[in-house]
Amino acid sequence: MWKKAFDVAVSAMLLAFFIGYVNIHADIIGLKESPVPVSHQVEEFWEWFTWIVFAALALDVYLKYRKVRNPREFLKKHWLDILMLAFMPLFAGFKLAKISIKLVKGAKMVKSGFKAFQGARKIQKAGKK
Repeated sequence: MWKKAFDVAVSAMLLAFFIGYVNIHADIIGLKESPVPVSHQVEEFWEWFTWIVFAALALDVYLKYRKVRNPREFLKKHWLDILMLAFMPLFAGFKLAKISIKLVKGAKMVKSGFKAFQGARKIQKAGKK
């Protein structure tokens, strides 16, 4: 009985995670803004919630493996659970990629500004001669 309840709880957490993830990171799927506005506190909570869901899913996969004890049968029967567990860190990686893209764009802007400054100095020096 508790196994079914745990499965339902993990499934509900996963569903909430994916809906919330798409809402918070709507720009990843091409939306300009989140369908439901989120505060900074919600984003902070979501960081913790991501790892809570990951831990619950890892425990679920572990318990299912202990029940089956046959790797081949386990893969056949619970491949979706394993796939979901593998994708959780990937979603965290998307967020890191998003941050990295912003850093690269910022660095390019700084570089362009520096080049413009250098060009202006050269023009100014050439005008003084």
